[in-house]
Amino acid sequence: MNKLITYTGWLIVVFFASCLIIIALSYFSFNLNFHFLRSKQDLLSNTIWLASFYLHLLFGVVAILSGIPLFFNRLIPFKSNLHQILGRVYILSILLITGPTGFYLSFFAEGGIYATIGFLCMTMAWMLPTYLAFVFAVKKKIEAHYLWMIRSLALTLSGVTLRLLTPFGSHILELDEDSNFILTAYLSWMINWGIAEIIILRVRNRLKNSNFLME
Repeated sequence: MNKLITYTGWLIVVFFASCLIIIALSYFSFNLNFHFLRSKQDLLSNTIWLASFYLHLLFGVVAILSGIPLFFNRLIPFKSNLHQILGRVYILSILLITGPTGFYLSFFAEGGIYATIGFLCMTMAWMLPTYLAFVFAVKKKIEAHYLWMIRSLALTLSGVTLRLLTPFGSHILELDEDSNFILTAYLSWMINWGIAEIIILRVRNRLKNSNFLME
């Protein structure tokens, strides 16, 4: 039963992560009237904003593609070179590119100061677990590294939750655009962090088995 829940959970994660990747890559048609960019016409002449936007999208995709496989220990053993390479790509893409660009882009968020604060909190909540996962990996504290990576990946997938919440807020709750942005700016990462903590409670017993991370 536990395995069925785990496999079902991963199928859901992979499906929605794939949808997010497709959406993100769609922007690389460089059509400046495409979807989200239609509401940002006043910023398209801002080279720093535009570069940050595309870097955030591109390396967000890199983070997802490098992060999810790290949890499939049977395919990519924890001590393998591939795990270490993917781990470095994942952590560096977040700490050096997607995190800083997300921090910058937060100041231009729809919904005013309250949405900006929400997205800034999201960025910091994303970068902190990622940094701690890196620190514990360097110190070879494997269990702590694994637990912080669960939190980090959950925050990496906040973009999925944000896009699921957006139509909920606009069509079900009938919120105006600014209020919807404010709601999603907070709930998207809070929900994911909460899910991460639930998962951590479930895997702690498995971590007591010293072979778990070496499978």
